[in-house]
Amino acid sequence: MASIFDDIKYAWHRGDITLQFVFANLAVFLALTLLRISGFFFQADIIGTVLPWVAGTASPGGMLVKPWTLISYMFVHVGLFHILGNMIILYFSGRIFADLLNARRFVAVYFMGGIAGFLLFFAAFNLFPVFEGSRSIIYGASASVIAILTAIATYTPNLELRLILLGNVKLKWIAIFFVAIDIIFLDSTNSGGHIAHLGGAAFGYFYSTSLKNGNDWANPFWSVIDFFRDLVAPKSKMKVASSKGSGSGGRTSRTAPKTKKGKEDQEKIDSILDKISQSGYDSLSKEEKEFLFKASKK
Repeated sequence: MASIFDDIKYAWHRGDITLQFVFANLAVFLALTLLRISGFFFQADIIGTVLPWVAGTASPGGMLVKPWTLISYMFVHVGLFHILGNMIILYFSGRIFADLLNARRFVAVYFMGGIAGFLLFFAAFNLFPVFEGSRSIIYGASASVIAILTAIATYTPNLELRLILLGNVKLKWIAIFFVAIDIIFLDSTNSGGHIAHLGGAAFGYFYSTSLKNGNDWANPFWSVIDFFRDLVAPKSKMKVASSKGSGSGGRTSRTAPKTKKGKEDQEKIDSILDKISQSGYDSLSKEEKEFLFKASKK
């Protein structure tokens, strides 16, 4: 057991942003599971009492009273298969995203994609007659996860993943499959969830399209985060490099290399990205993957 916790702590401190978000989601899931089990033994609906305080709602009044749920809902899961599905997709798409576009952008897209999903859900439930009188709530990382998946699939559509039973499949087809499922089941009992997924997917698509044109929406997101962080702790600065796009064919550079080594590193990064574009991520050697991972942390 101690070894398991040591592995978790190592992965957390190693700075793998994707695993950190997976762990955060799992921690909330385990906490809610313990509350549900406690409610079972004490014959009390504890989870039913707690859930409305962490899940988002389509009620304008409810959101005014509990504005933090705009963020907290992205980490809330109740069903085992719900969280397993989300975390598997987040892990494989998030690792690729963070390696190619860095951890800073990963965080921005996760939260902004989740917010976009919520806003579309909120608008739909307050505009369309079919939802009139509904007291729907929303929870789960699905909108954030599909934002990450769609963003990286838009950025590198021909990158291939090896899937069990299916073999090599291009990222664009995986993203299209999930978006198509959400459209097909828009009139199901989980309409709100599918609408939120589409909001996240739309954000991911437009984020990467904008990034390829040299506009990084992660920058204003981090400007807001930095502003509020400086209000609370002015002396504590997060040492994360700026992530402005270069606007050259979608290739991005966080800072212009000023030294000879910096130029050599950038040339190596460009070469690796070209290799990924032509042959897929799996074609990289272990050394190339590690180099790309370290470069994304600078």
